[in-house]
Amino acid sequence: MRHLMSPLDFTVEELDEILDLADDIEANPEKYAHACDGKKLATLFYEPSTRTRLSHEAAMLNLGGSILGFSSADSSSAAKGESVGVQAQAAHVFMISEEAEPVETVVVELIQGNAKEPVKLAEDAKVKALVGKAALPADGPAMIVGHRLPQTWSDTTEGVLEGGRKDLEAKGKKVLKVGKYEKFAKTMLNPAANDGLYKKVLGHDLEIVLLTNPAEIKAGDDIKAEVLLNGKPVKAPLGLTYDGYSAEQDAYMAKAETGADGMASFKVTKPGLWMLRTEVTEKLTDGSADKRNMRATYVFPVMK
Repeated sequence: MRHLMSPLDFTVEELDEILDLADDIEANPEKYAHACDGKKLATLFYEPSTRTRLSHEAAMLNLGGSILGFSSADSSSAAKGESVGVQAQAAHVFMISEEAEPVETVVVELIQGNAKEPVKLAEDAKVKALVGKAALPADGPAMIVGHRLPQTWSDTTEGVLEGGRKDLEAKGKKVLKVGKYEKFAKTMLNPAANDGLYKKVLGHDLEIVLLTNPAEIKAGDDIKAEVLLNGKPVKAPLGLTYDGYSAEQDAYMAKAETGADGMASFKVTKPGLWMLRTEVTEKLTDGSADKRNMRATYVFPVMK
């Protein structure tokens, strides 16, 4: 068996042949649609990978083959004691962080069974996110849970400024509106067919609950989710997207409005890392702000 470890392992002639073949596959995809029938590609990325992994998987599927592996390093079946990488991202494009939130405003925990462990975070300027490591206390399903604590921002005659009415007016600013902004996040790791962690209600003020087990989802299946506001079903917008879907901000593969029961259904179209997102804004009457805006996400892998 010949192993490929570097492009330098090829001769110039072999590289020319490969590039010519790639051009022919692109020009005549139907000719190669069954070239890999009966063959399997194992994609074992133990470090976070998006475009490389998806491009390999898409190529294999286009050639008629199948894929073995996991959707991301964080969703692989890490064993007891193994560490998984954690990123707390602030993003308008799924999996592409724009900035790191202030570390003191973000709380992240690892939940597995009855165990709950805090995840220590630090800013990583390279990836524009807060990063950390979480060690699994046991084998099997786990969940990374995040909470970006409330921040207060005000619309003023000088633009949007951080702070509330009282503090800003004390500085001589003219405040027009005040809003509180808060985020909640859940990421499912190692889903299993015989486990119910994926649908556990955590009690967040705004929360997405996945009602279909990710371990049993395959491309083409419908999934059902529920949005809870203060523990009760709520009508709210719900968007679904996957890693690599679009580079445009706030782009979703599908959108829906939950019913009075807080539920909505979507069709999952491919293996990969998927995200549900919702947002709710409430009027406040306690004087602390004019409104409270909350956002919640739920990230989960689809393996088949």
